[in-house]
Amino acid sequence: MDENTWRLQLIDGWRLHRGDLDLKMGLRQQRLIAALALLGPRPRPYLAGTLWPDSADTQASGNLRETIWTISRQLPGLLTRDNGRLELTEDLHIDVQELRRAMSGTTAAGGRCRVELLARGELLPGWYDDWVLYEQEQWRRQRLAALETVAEDMLSRGDAPGTMEAAHAALRIEPLHANAIRLVLRAHLEEGNHAGALGAYREFSSRMRTEFGAALPSDVTGLIRPLLIRSG
Repeated sequence: MDENTWRLQLIDGWRLHRGDLDLKMGLRQQRLIAALALLGPRPRPYLAGTLWPDSADTQASGNLRETIWTISRQLPGLLTRDNGRLELTEDLHIDVQELRRAMSGTTAAGGRCRVELLARGELLPGWYDDWVLYEQEQWRRQRLAALETVAEDMLSRGDAPGTMEAAHAALRIEPLHANAIRLVLRAHLEEGNHAGALGAYREFSSRMRTEFGAALPSDVTGLIRPLLIRSG
């Protein structure tokens, strides 16, 4: 890796690298860098209010000013200013942005590679700021939708194992997501694995009753109703 290349990791925790160096920053500096990475360029008042919502405006502005000064001193070139807005250098590679670009091509070849990328961990785990919670939920929904798209594409190409891999990755994000369950059952049926379809259905059905006191959607049951009838 080029010694001048900046890389910011927000998946599975905050990390900043330049070349081979692992750069350590205080929590305030981490939060500002993460906010700019996720929200994009923003005016100073917006950032102060977002990062210090419980502080008076003057205190929040002071906190922001001190944080900017610390980053500029320790990591010169990482922050830039444009038309009154603060932003990160264009030379910074951000893992979330790279994964979002990968999502845009989920129906192309190389679906299994994308499954591996999309199945990766949570966004900034252990961070509970309101703006972070919103971004975490958006990221969860985007990953889930992209994995479903990959699974549907693989199923249409007759790749039942790949379909199950993507669907199970989606289920790790949302364990009883109806469409992911449908895809698992359809993949088993595509392979002619009736025992696997019945076993998966009964497991999902049991969990749905235990956790929510409800039945699986009727169209999910409809997928294997003939097997249920035959199995008695």
